[in-house]
Amino acid sequence: MVRRQSRLLGGVVTALVVALCLLVAPTTASARPGDTYDAPLQVTIDDLTPGVLPRSGPLIVTGTITNVDLETWHDIRLYPMFGAGPDCTTCPPVMTTEAELATAAASDPETPVGDRYTRDPKVRYDITTLDPGQSVSYLIRIPQSVLKDRFPHPQAGVYWFGVHALGSSPSDNDPTADGRARTFLPSVPASTKDSVDTAVVVPLRGRIAHAAEGELGRTQAWEQALSPDGTLGSALAFGSASGANPVTWLLDPALPDAVRQLARGNPVRAITPNKPNEEPPSSDGASPSETPSGDAGDGGGAAAEVDGATLEPDNPVVTTAESWLRQAQAVLPGGSVALLPYGDPDLAAAATGLPDLYKTAREHPGRVLKDWGVHGTPVVGAPNGYLDEAAITKVDDGATVLLTDQMFPTETFSETPPVGGLIGDRSVVVTSSGAARGGPGPDDAQSPVGLRQRLLSEAAVRVLKAGASRPEPLTLVLPSGIDAAGARSFWDGLGAVPWLHLVDLPTLVGASSVGAGPSSDRQIDPDELSYPDGQHDAQLDPNVLGEAGTLIRSARTLQSILGKDYAIGEELVGEALAGTSYGVRGDSDAGPRLGRTRDWVLEKLDKITIDAPQGVTLSSSSGSFNISVRNTLDQPVTVRIEATTDEGATIRAANPIVLTANSRASVPIEASMRRAGVHNIRLRLTDADGNPIGAEDALPIRSGQVGVVIWVIIGTGGGILFFAIAVRLYRRIRRHGQATEPTEPTEPTQPAEVTP
Repeated sequence: MVRRQSRLLGGVVTALVVALCLLVAPTTASARPGDTYDAPLQVTIDDLTPGVLPRSGPLIVTGTITNVDLETWHDIRLYPMFGAGPDCTTCPPVMTTEAELATAAASDPETPVGDRYTRDPKVRYDITTLDPGQSVSYLIRIPQSVLKDRFPHPQAGVYWFGVHALGSSPSDNDPTADGRARTFLPSVPASTKDSVDTAVVVPLRGRIAHAAEGELGRTQAWEQALSPDGTLGSALAFGSASGANPVTWLLDPALPDAVRQLARGNPVRAITPNKPNEEPPSSDGASPSETPSGDAGDGGGAAAEVDGATLEPDNPVVTTAESWLRQAQAVLPGGSVALLPYGDPDLAAAATGLPDLYKTAREHPGRVLKDWGVHGTPVVGAPNGYLDEAAITKVDDGATVLLTDQMFPTETFSETPPVGGLIGDRSVVVTSSGAARGGPGPDDAQSPVGLRQRLLSEAAVRVLKAGASRPEPLTLVLPSGIDAAGARSFWDGLGAVPWLHLVDLPTLVGASSVGAGPSSDRQIDPDELSYPDGQHDAQLDPNVLGEAGTLIRSARTLQSILGKDYAIGEELVGEALAGTSYGVRGDSDAGPRLGRTRDWVLEKLDKITIDAPQGVTLSSSSGSFNISVRNTLDQPVTVRIEATTDEGATIRAANPIVLTANSRASVPIEASMRRAGVHNIRLRLTDADGNPIGAEDALPIRSGQVGVVIWVIIGTGGGILFFAIAVRLYRRIRRHGQATEPTEPTEPTQPAEVTP
């Protein structure tokens, strides 16, 4: 009872220690069995050399022991524990199947699985005193003589191995181990000739979220993630430690672009022209030529040259991003890279919510990878390995599909799922969820040594299962945030095993061992795959995809009117794709954040306006008039005018219309009417593809079929007038002619004579 009270008090201290560790250590998805395990001494196995039962030479185990109790512990002895021995009554049978490994990994840490070896005082490690919170490293060397005593006739399979700690404290009266650590120890006959093709995949993916002005948010979280102990920094360091061993990088192309933006000061978005004879700018608006080929980060000077930077050149985020980029540039160009679609979008949600998203993401370029000359193999795969049938169907470009073996239920598949195959013409690689879960605990199941021993054990049982045939290949996608401190031991331990052959993922896909046999025999029916309701519920909200689709369309419109001298549209599409990633699942601000970016685009488009007259009256059935188009952007644009009217009118504009920066133009419009009356015309500005920009105006056009009548009347009147003039002139001339004609002379008349 006294010891239990001490344990409860010790639990308070342990909780505080764990809380402090969480502030500086990366989080993992490690599933630790026995959450109620509360031993006062915490033991870890940090390395086991070799990672298999040796036929010659010693077995060396190293690790740490930490006092997590409130009391000081004395006379601590660390003993090896073996799951075999001629007199062992608690040793379980040797494990020979993946199912047995899974059961063992999930077992209670206090379940007896072997005997501690206490016969030889040289095969132990002694500690005189261990104060509360104190940690000490240990090393136990187990000679071959002890191994032959414990394993006189070793069987093929997987044994238990561990370390037990015994000590004393003022309140201790428990004879059981005061601390323990366990792992797997595979044993494969030396005569084995076959080897298991094994691909180890290191994921480099994460949450990328841009603010309305284009800068990346949560820069402190970025600093932590990119640091050597962060999820992205440790993963990069872990894969880089592989040396000559093949490793595959599972990379989101948007990630290096985002890190370079941080390295350049995390500038806000800007519409800047491309420099002459250079590629379009990267996502931060700077030309790739600003980054020297020998320096991926470009130093603090580059950050100072970028207008609108949100971080100072000496900010820790900038420094950490530069360091990460340098390390990435050292390993990615010459390595095996499996490229995810740009932005790592949630493909299951997009398959129904935004069907064209996969094609957009696959075709979108990664600026940093292009600058580095990285050409990877296209792949798709969710972080948890689950993809539904709709998402798989959208993969129509030859990309390899990564699926977790948990999608293959035993009801429709064999006890062990296939390791690969085809869905239609799509290559499928099945990843091992068991190997990714790691060791049995109670120490960190996903520590490097825990993952290595589980991977070796999974390979061992596949060798045994194969018999005379070729062993099935094995693919491990490492968990995010794996501790890079044990990376060298992880890779060296795998490379030293003759029956495990490390290959990269493209080699594994191309090898005949993946889904060997005729194409028809390798087909996987997607209807038989398991996609739990919980996975469906976790998908990205459809509203987020709706906002992303709207942003992509607006971005392309802005890019179209600006032309090839700018790359702002490409940058915005990249932001939209990153905004639909698996990393923003459950983020309530994902949709509104994309909406705010779209508002930024619309604000730019609203600076291009059209102004039509209040009305136009044509004197005939056709005519022309002018409208005003204005561009208040600081960049030149090219737009078109499209008109909407009824069937009785035809409107033509002088397209395309080129407007210089901050300019205004008068554009002639030709109208042709097929019937008299008033026609309501709506004019709107579009890009070259006819997509509306947003600016529009309306006006009525009045037309009457009176032109011919007017000219007839005018012609008739004119004819009458000219006829009257002609008659009048004729008469005047005639009268004038009669007045001037000569006559004969006559004699005078004599008066008559009168008679009186």
